[in-house]
Amino acid sequence: MPDVQMDYDLMEDMARLFREGSQHLEDLKRAMQNIAGRLEDGALLGRGGDALAQAIRGNLNARIGALQDKLDELGMDVYGALVDLRDGDTEAASRFKG
Repeated sequence: MPDVQMDYDLMEDMARLFREGSQHLEDLKRAMQNIAGRLEDGALLGRGGDALAQAIRGNLNARIGALQDKLDELGMDVYGALVDLRDGDTEAASRFKG
């Protein structure tokens, strides 16, 4: 069976990108909340404006939140794998020293 080789720098970059993506989604949720507030304050009157504001506050932000949670989970998974692999490499290397 071939050895597993990982590029730790790339793994760190991947974990960081997942965290950054999650933060961008948080910013998006906040912006959508602001839009919903403007709609409710009269930017789009009537049932259409009410329905759009409700959709933003309900379905859209819930879906964005679910995606954000998944990116957070993936970031933690990649970082956890990085730590485990790095620790394993360190432990294996120490067995061959002096």
